[in-house]
Amino acid sequence: MADDLKPHIGKRVIETLTSGMYDDSRFVFREYVQNAADQIDVAVETGVLAKKADGKISITIDVPGQKINVYDNATGISGKDVTKFLGDVANSQKDREKRKGFRGIGRLGGLGYCDKLIFETSFKNEDFKSIMSLDAKMLRSIIEDNSNDLDASSVISVITSIKRESERKESHFFKITLERVSTEKILDIGSVTDYLSMVAPLPFNKEFTSAEEINAFFKKNNFILDEYHVEINGKQIFKPYKNTFQEEKVTSELIGIEFFQVRDDDSELLALGWCGFRNLSNNVLPTTVKERGLRLRKSNIALGDETTLNRFFKIERTNLRFIGELHIISNGFIPNARRDYFNENTTLQTFEKKLTEIFLSENWENRLAQTASQLHNRVQDIKRYQAASQQYEAMKEKGAFEDAAEEKVYVDSMRQSQQKAQKAIKAINKIQQNTEKDKTVAKLYDSIVGQENLAIPDGDDIVLNTYDPPIFRKLKKNEQDVVRDIFTIIEENLKPEDAKKLKRLILEKYN
Repeated sequence: MADDLKPHIGKRVIETLTSGMYDDSRFVFREYVQNAADQIDVAVETGVLAKKADGKISITIDVPGQKINVYDNATGISGKDVTKFLGDVANSQKDREKRKGFRGIGRLGGLGYCDKLIFETSFKNEDFKSIMSLDAKMLRSIIEDNSNDLDASSVISVITSIKRESERKESHFFKITLERVSTEKILDIGSVTDYLSMVAPLPFNKEFTSAEEINAFFKKNNFILDEYHVEINGKQIFKPYKNTFQEEKVTSELIGIEFFQVRDDDSELLALGWCGFRNLSNNVLPTTVKERGLRLRKSNIALGDETTLNRFFKIERTNLRFIGELHIISNGFIPNARRDYFNENTTLQTFEKKLTEIFLSENWENRLAQTASQLHNRVQDIKRYQAASQQYEAMKEKGAFEDAAEEKVYVDSMRQSQQKAQKAIKAINKIQQNTEKDKTVAKLYDSIVGQENLAIPDGDDIVLNTYDPPIFRKLKKNEQDVVRDIFTIIEENLKPEDAKKLKRLILEKYN
């Protein structure tokens, strides 16, 4: 070890640890919510709160005032620990196997998006609250000043001030304030709500009918989802999973859930997952459906986005045909600093191998997506023939065909449609046989085929009408015979609509 080595941690590392580390400025809300959730857990463990449901995380976004508040009623921080817990950078004392946030950098996230970052906290049985203010505007000025060679720790000291004010002894809270917020994205209430609804550890919507089934599966496997009361501007937010999905011109419905487990070679549980499928699982869900794709979660907090698990499918777009979650159970996983995946280790390697095998064996692309496509298309083949058959009968009744050639063309086309419909019946019956051993396919079959009328009208015994030969009053009998032969040649060599037009012109000329 070099005794004379004195590392200088440059001031720009603060920029990296805040806005520079993330692609989406809304990450600050995830960091603050996960820290608040951790403290709610501690509050329950220490008796400050009777139960987790008593904990509350409140976010207030004041757009005109360019101010954001994040408040929780958990333990708060004692006066003697304020400097240690809030002043130290990347020196968190949290148990990384037990707590959601453990790196000690998330609290600084707001520095990159406001002029002043304020931490205000009160600890139960203390008659004061501690207020720590960090001057983010000064921070930016120092970082951009190349003549200023302060290291990161010194910069934090320079921009930070701490004071105390009186507070009720029974109070216990932690409040974060971002003043003069400069980034519009984190002032967009709708955008922040959408983001947190998919990222934060929230309960399911009450309207989501599969929630009870999912929670029962987790409970059966001795796993309880971490869920917290989070509200934005007084309105509680939930995971946005729902039963129907608007897809361009159609609406699809959630018709079932499949569950799966990821275990290592010793049968130790690594993760639990659920996958929701629709009657239109053959379609990739559009980006407007924010809950599309199976999402990776640890402690019920999302890592990455809807594409994070794409690479584990043989066909990547398969993931975006479904909705669902994969919850990490094992403590062997360590989220990376960006919280978009995990640090590399043997647990992760085993997990990736097993997950790939599971997705391959579940075969959702063929079993569900392609089966849904097959059922939809084959039902449409039958409906097209049924419609053509009905139209034919109506046209005959109205005398809509001008001659045998025109009727024959229609009948030939209808019989081709009939052959497709007959093949469709066989394909549907084949899928129906699989429903006896695959409950998921059975749900798909019932949803798409259900009570559909699959009867095929008999078109094999059609007898064409008898038509009088065309008359050409301006022509002699032998000339008329020649033109009738020409009509036959026209019918056999031109498209029906072209033949009809040409024959009408000849009829008009010689009548």
